[in-house]
Order: sequence, then structure tokens, then C-alpha cells
Amino acid sequence: MKTWLTVAEGAAYAGVSRDTIYTACERRELQHARIGGRRSIRLKPEWIDGWLEQHTQSTNASRGSAHGGSNHGTDRANA
Repeated sequence: MKTWLTVAEGAAYAGVSRDTIYTACERRELQHARIGGRRSIRLKPEWIDGWLEQHTQSTNASRGSAHGGSNHGTDRANA
């Protein structure tokens, strides 16, 4: 694996679109390096892995509260 990935390579690595990578960089959710102050962005695979882990953890946490956590299904029993 290469040390530095382009946005297209990073998107393929993460299984997301290039727009998703650009948006995450703009929001400072995804660590990245700009080359010479230009629009050219480079990413390290470990930065993408960390971003994906953070995204996965926040999604799982919100699912538990959105669906009632361990109480899911108790309303049907009381109906």
C-alpha cells in the first residue's frame, strides 16, 4: 500500500465517493495534507481508517438511542 493516497485512491480505499472525501476534509473531520497550497490533497490510509472508525462509532451510538436501546419492542408487548 502506498504511503500517500490521492482523493480518488482514498475514496476507493474507504468505499465512498470523492465528494464524501472532499466534504470530510472541508469539515475537518478527515486529516489530510494539501500539496503546495493547491487543491491537491493527499491522505494516509491510517487517517482514513481513523475517520471511518469515528463515523462508525457515532452511527452505532445514535442507533441505540433512536431505537430505544434495550427497550426496543416493549411497546408491542404492552399494546
